[in-house]
Amino acid sequence: MRHKISTVVAAYNEEPVIRDTIYGIISHLESQAGYDWELICVDDGSRDRTFSVMKEAAGNDPRIKVLGHLRNMGQGKALRTGFEACSGDIVVTMDADLSYGPQYITSLSEALDKERADIALTSPYTKGGAALNVPFYRHFLSRYGNKYLSRMSNYKNLSTSTSVVRAYRREVLDSLFLTSDGMELQLEILMKSAMMGYRVFEIPARLIWRKQKKEDAKFRRVSKMKIMKTIRLYLFMGWLAKPALIFLILALFLLMPGLYMVAMLFYRVVSEVIANSGRGISAAVSEGLETVFRKYTYSFVVSGGLIIFGFQLLVFALLTLQNKFYFEELYRLGLRPTQNGRVTGVDPERAKTEELQKNQDPPHDIKLPSL
Repeated sequence: MRHKISTVVAAYNEEPVIRDTIYGIISHLESQAGYDWELICVDDGSRDRTFSVMKEAAGNDPRIKVLGHLRNMGQGKALRTGFEACSGDIVVTMDADLSYGPQYITSLSEALDKERADIALTSPYTKGGAALNVPFYRHFLSRYGNKYLSRMSNYKNLSTSTSVVRAYRREVLDSLFLTSDGMELQLEILMKSAMMGYRVFEIPARLIWRKQKKEDAKFRRVSKMKIMKTIRLYLFMGWLAKPALIFLILALFLLMPGLYMVAMLFYRVVSEVIANSGRGISAAVSEGLETVFRKYTYSFVVSGGLIIFGFQLLVFALLTLQNKFYFEELYRLGLRPTQNGRVTGVDPERAKTEELQKNQDPPHDIKLPSL
């Protein structure tokens, strides 16, 4: 089967490199005789000349579409704008500076057929992959952040969950109702793909940073706020995958010492009751409770507080699991709650069209494509 590949590139303030990126992608696609292709370039409200350079590089080639937002709306929103403009049966997303070479456009597309996968993505952390020229702190955050996300997700065999460089079967994207505007779109796609039972395959890849990008990202030039923002993003994305887990862990940390203290207090009360059993059972129990409470008042208060708060967190975790299950069932059934709380059926195509129209309102937030 002859495929048509739609390659989507989302860019923000990439004026120095975007022309080379477009030419590099075109050169590679032109050399592949077995594919038809189109290139969708989306400028996400850049403050430099990224949009103008895109239009210049596209020229009059009808296979190249240039779209843009008048304001920065996030990587996820830019990619979703690109998805709506695609006409190919395979959609490939690439990063704007080609940190992964253009050869992965066809490598990923071939993996979909060869591995009978629905989504294929690149990973520098799987066997055969490599990350070159990447600063240590960025490599560390990315590698172990992705390990954490892998443990939290339904695709535990993946070594990279955040990779932008991916290939999708068009029908997969058409079946997913996507809402994320930021980097978390990558995880949202995997989460919802798992609900639908789609197969995800990973290929090894070489991630190579340009010299200037490495210089700009050196630790001494990067603020602590930016590093903390990256860490918070990974933690938040993991929480989205398993929202109840953090509450279950906290509940166990509170309940276990609380229950241990209660067990020890119970043991002491029983010991006191046995010691005073000659005075009658009622008097022995009363005397035992009074004696233990007087000696271990602090333990009574602390254990009671731990158990109360731990039980509340446990109930909250169970409610979160229930809500997650409810959401997944509605998603699989193609249903969603309306504003008045009732549940109605939703046609995926209509829902995506409505979402696009809503996000494009007011209309001046979207630049017109070049001719």
